[in-house]
Amino acid sequence: MTNSSELFLITGATGKLGRVLTPKLIADGHRIRVLTRRPETARELYGDKVEIAEGDFSVPASLPAALEGVSRVLLLSPISERLAEDQIALVDAAKAAGVKRVVKISGSDWTVGTSFSGDAHKRVEDHLAQSGLEYVAVRPNAWLQVSLAAVAAQIKRGEAIASRHGGAKVGYVDVRDIADVAISQLLAPKVAASPLVITGPDSLSVPDIAALATRITGKAVGVSSAVPAGLPPGVDGFEAQVVKQFFVVIAQGGAAGLTDTVERVLERKPRSVEAYLSEELA
Repeated sequence: MTNSSELFLITGATGKLGRVLTPKLIADGHRIRVLTRRPETARELYGDKVEIAEGDFSVPASLPAALEGVSRVLLLSPISERLAEDQIALVDAAKAAGVKRVVKISGSDWTVGTSFSGDAHKRVEDHLAQSGLEYVAVRPNAWLQVSLAAVAAQIKRGEAIASRHGGAKVGYVDVRDIADVAISQLLAPKVAASPLVITGPDSLSVPDIAALATRITGKAVGVSSAVPAGLPPGVDGFEAQVVKQFFVVIAQGGAAGLTDTVERVLERKPRSVEAYLSEELA
């Protein structure tokens, strides 16, 4: 178990997952330092409840100070062409600083061998395996709050849901479950021996989601193939290439599989798409 004097370094603390995970650790009384390129955003989010280390994976000189005195690291960074190089630099700096444990938020299991991003994450996992550090990779399936945000917005506007993935099913996982699994591995006496592949409780297609929304709202929600679902807002450049690769694999059924990881690790059921939509559409 951890003690109150241990210092955790959280990377990605101002992103979607970081904003869920970091407050939970703060609330439980853990000492937190965040590594960020956006210190003003971190201060707005967390005030003086965390230490803020301004730095960047791609600036090696910024890493030793960020890692000084740190025992455990949450390794998370957005999709980029430099993902593997940047994260490997952080791993090497963590080893040099005497860090005990790294919990890596990796790509979805089905992205390995099928996308630039999945292959980059696997390079980092392989480097961690050779580093001698205690580590575990958390491999979430499609992030519910990312994948279905546009769907929820369409439903709120009274529109039919845009068809996507050729009707293939997806085992969407709630970002709060990703956070809870990652925290469990940061705090556990020992990390899991193999990658933790996490999904939600159900594998659903767009028609399945439309049926859920119809039941929740009491109004008929249809599916439209007239305007195919596009890329999420703000996704362009290299990230757009990667997301298009994801879409191909998902359409082939690659993201349909389910695991019991959340239930095994957290001893509770994972949150469902139905629960998410009920919250969003309330």
